[in-house]
Amino acid sequence: MADYVLDTSAILAAFRGEPGNEEVNRVLRVAEAGETRVYVPFIALMEVEYQFLREMSEEDTEYWLGVALNWPIRVMESTPEWRHRAALVKAPGKVSLADAWVAALALELDAELVHKDPEFDAVDGLKAVKLPYDRDNRGRS
Repeated sequence: MADYVLDTSAILAAFRGEPGNEEVNRVLRVAEAGETRVYVPFIALMEVEYQFLREMSEEDTEYWLGVALNWPIRVMESTPEWRHRAALVKAPGKVSLADAWVAALALELDAELVHKDPEFDAVDGLKAVKLPYDRDNRGRS
């Protein structure tokens, strides 16, 4: 079975019950059973944190981050190789800085990126589990 990388949009879909949350929960169940690995880039957690801080108290934000950190995930911090791959993804200018980091991790790990962001369609060679895209994704960051 494939390994997975969760984008910020997938994490938020799971927490908010947005379309696609069932697929995120399925991936987490498979990981809990030990049948796959699920990775979360450091920058996706930062994005979740700042979006929650916009919506709720710092205490509530910490609670929800704790929930995510108790999922069967591996949080990935930067490495020189990953940084280089992110620069290669970002160089054409078709994705945001954070999305370049996220896509680069999926490429480095040869994992499927779970997301709901059409910006990732511009990344060559990216394997993805596309959750239902938001009609208007402009307000996400």
